[in-house]
Amino acid sequence: MTDRHRAWVLTLTVVASTFAPLAQPTEAVAQDTRPPTHVRAVIEGTWRLVEWHSGGEVVRSPAMEGLWMVYDGHVMATRHRTQTTGPNAFESTAGYGSYRWGPMTWTYGYERSEDLRGASARDTELSVTHELPDMRSYDLTIEGDFLVLRDVRGTGLRWDYDLVNNTFVLGPMDEGGALRQILRKYRRVEE
Repeated sequence: MTDRHRAWVLTLTVVASTFAPLAQPTEAVAQDTRPPTHVRAVIEGTWRLVEWHSGGEVVRSPAMEGLWMVYDGHVMATRHRTQTTGPNAFESTAGYGSYRWGPMTWTYGYERSEDLRGASARDTELSVTHELPDMRSYDLTIEGDFLVLRDVRGTGLRWDYDLVNNTFVLGPMDEGGALRQILRKYRRVEE
């Protein structure tokens, strides 16, 4: 190779290495307003309720059951619990609504929810709520092996998705954003 060819190859290499990064999409110019696919894949799917923390006890199947489903912009939750005693020993909820993504946020809300609560299945009151106005927004962060959703208002719920064990827990968070207590635990339903 002649000196002239070496110079030409060197020039092409410098030009290519200078402009190649500009050809790659960056967050600043990306058109997608959703989080990366791998983040969305954690939340979207079907989840089975495996623990319901209520009144100081942890209730498991067969005393409770439920599903949380997140697909194609829609959410649906069903939860049914029967404890042995107490004024709210029986609880049954079914709700559905919608969700949307932001760059690193997730927002959802229920359009309709039907709730039964009482001392037993026979002694309940039905509460039906239509078009709930409160859409809840959460900031998404990855912390080690967890995808964490924190209510953007700094109050409300926190969701901790365990990326290794395919589970998540949710519960109220404290002023610092830490999980104060677990309300429910879900496990991903493998398809």
